[in-house]
Amino acid sequence: MHSFIRGAGWGIGLYLCGTTVVSAQAQDNAEFLAQCPVRAPLFQLDELKPIRNLSTDAIGVRANQADIDSETSIASFTGNVEVQFNDQFLLTEQATVNQATGNINASGATQFTDGYVQVASENFRLNSGENRAYLSGAQYQLIDNGAHGTAELLAIAQEQVLLTGSTFTTCPTDNPAWQLSAEEISISEDEAWGEAWHAKFELFGVPVLYVPYLNFPINDERKTGFLFPTIRSSQKNGFEFEIPYYINIAPNQDATITPRYMAERGLQMQAEYRVLTDDGYGQLNLAYLNDDNSLETEESRYLWRVEHAQNWNQNWRSYINALDISDDDYLNDFGSDFAGRADAQLYRHARIDYLSDNVEVMLRAEDFELLGNYRSPYRTMPQIVTQAHWQGPRMLSYGVFSELTHFQNQEDSRDYASRLHVEPQVSLALEKPAYDWLTELRYSYTYYDQTASDSGLSENPSRGLPQFRMRGRLNLEREFNWDNTNYRQTLQPQIQYLYVPYRDQSDIGIYDSTLMQDDYRGLFRARRFSGLDRIADANQVTIGASTSVYNDSARELMRFSVGQIYYFDDSEVNLFDEASQVSDDRSDVAFETRFRLGQRWFINGAVQYDLEQENTRKSQTAVEYRVNESNLVQLSHRQVTNILNDDIEQLGLQTVYQVNSKWQLATNWYYDLQQKRTNDALLALQYNDCCWAVRVSAYRRINRNLELQQFDPMAGEPEFDNGVSIQFIIKGLGSDNGNLLELIEQSLFGYRHPFYLSN
Repeated sequence: MHSFIRGAGWGIGLYLCGTTVVSAQAQDNAEFLAQCPVRAPLFQLDELKPIRNLSTDAIGVRANQADIDSETSIASFTGNVEVQFNDQFLLTEQATVNQATGNINASGATQFTDGYVQVASENFRLNSGENRAYLSGAQYQLIDNGAHGTAELLAIAQEQVLLTGSTFTTCPTDNPAWQLSAEEISISEDEAWGEAWHAKFELFGVPVLYVPYLNFPINDERKTGFLFPTIRSSQKNGFEFEIPYYINIAPNQDATITPRYMAERGLQMQAEYRVLTDDGYGQLNLAYLNDDNSLETEESRYLWRVEHAQNWNQNWRSYINALDISDDDYLNDFGSDFAGRADAQLYRHARIDYLSDNVEVMLRAEDFELLGNYRSPYRTMPQIVTQAHWQGPRMLSYGVFSELTHFQNQEDSRDYASRLHVEPQVSLALEKPAYDWLTELRYSYTYYDQTASDSGLSENPSRGLPQFRMRGRLNLEREFNWDNTNYRQTLQPQIQYLYVPYRDQSDIGIYDSTLMQDDYRGLFRARRFSGLDRIADANQVTIGASTSVYNDSARELMRFSVGQIYYFDDSEVNLFDEASQVSDDRSDVAFETRFRLGQRWFINGAVQYDLEQENTRKSQTAVEYRVNESNLVQLSHRQVTNILNDDIEQLGLQTVYQVNSKWQLATNWYYDLQQKRTNDALLALQYNDCCWAVRVSAYRRINRNLELQQFDPMAGEPEFDNGVSIQFIIKGLGSDNGNLLELIEQSLFGYRHPFYLSN
């Protein structure tokens, strides 16, 4: 279930030739308390001694001396005077109480609290009829969050504090880094929001901004109002200014409208709508620029995105996620929270699912958009997938997989195809603690109705293929002691035989098939290609083993896996060329390793090694030292050979390091070892305390231009974009928590967890 967390308020951000960055870092409780200690109360509440059995609206008084005038009904009290009226307490040296009206007056130094605010003032007056207290020359502090300030006149009513000639800050120090000074400030206890009229925003005692009116949060509750504005400048967009306006529609609905002015491009409007229900959630995002002044064309540039998930009942659910942009360079020029600058494609899909004990049905529509000058992919409009399965006698089980799909070329309406696929299966499964065995027999029948405009394609080809697979695994383990510590080691050797006869499939178009990754798990797949347009012939045995070591808390400390396929016959089925065929007698050896050294060190690696050529085909390795989200260092290496007749080898370094409670450092660096150049680099330094933060960052990245000049990463030197960003953050006027890990995730090559390098 999703949740909404967004506060409204005002702030200042200054940017110079840089990217948009967000908020100061979030810290754990121990670091936060060390950096921002809780402000001491104006006076100790535990010293208050409530008068017992005092009825509602009655005034109770303790004092050293009391003098009651029977004619005027005015009682005078002196010496350690304590006055109690409902939940309000007054401490002073001299006070008078009008017994007829219930009004209270006190002169001299007074201390007052109502459980929400503490006030130290020069005098005090309570109008019991209005239930409103007035204090002049006041110093106040909110009890729950420590916000404090001064006021020439402070009026306290039920669930409201009104300050005249006042200041406000959430900094716990007596000399705050920032504060609001206003003619009038109103703080609402029930809504946890404040309003200020004719306010000056002061930094280190210097007024820097005048605002006729603003509202600001006292805690994390949401309310309609302006969010932090952003002021920045960049080489591409020039001077930029954006100010989000947040609309709290309902407890489960909100919206944000953000005008974004770019001097070099024009005015872009952005909008977001979110809804949250008990059984689902939805979000709609829009961005529109009518005319980009930096381009010769007058076409509009836009982005829209919709996401919605709903559980209709126990059996039915739906999901939609769609993103569209006006041109291939939109992400590079404007950025987005929903796609990275390095993304090569956009994926859109919508589906409706029906789930029961034995049957699963999915109705889906899919659409891929490749960014750049590439072959247009096919849409699936629509696709119906059904899976039925039943448990037979003893160890037998039965199932039927079927699919009906219609494909449509995105750019050519005359290029389409419909595919019907039916695949019954029967399997025999034996599972024991020490071993398991699976024998599986399938028969796949596929029928096509396709346009035959391309040479060699048939209008109505069909294909029938049996498939036989056997897989067996042993589950071995042993206990051992090393360095006076108990461990458990597991060993799982496995073997699989797969047979699929050859069928000529060259008269079938390729609509959704591609070659899948040959990692350790991939060696034991039943098919080499995704989709159903190509089913590779196979007569092969796969042998592999995986071993792991666990501590006495069942935490995995080490895993090592190795496997290889042995081919009895060449696999003749290919995709677009013969490179996807199998002509060797064995596959690359696939290795995978994973280590956890203590609580903070992680090592993960995967290698595909060609024994015939004695070289590494693919590899990826990451070493990470990780304490928490504010402290990590990751060094990674990736290598792929023979991609577009070239090799790729890349070294990466990513760091987020909390130097101390106030300083944080972040780096993001990717170096191309083949081209001998830096493709993406970022260095950021942030100073952060409980009142304000400043972040300085510099970046260098490849300037991708897919629309106007197709960029080939293998040909020549690309164009680079360099910039420096400076951001000043005011804390306490809105939700502004985050950390520098979010900043490096927004770069061209974002942070990846060492366990999931392929994501």
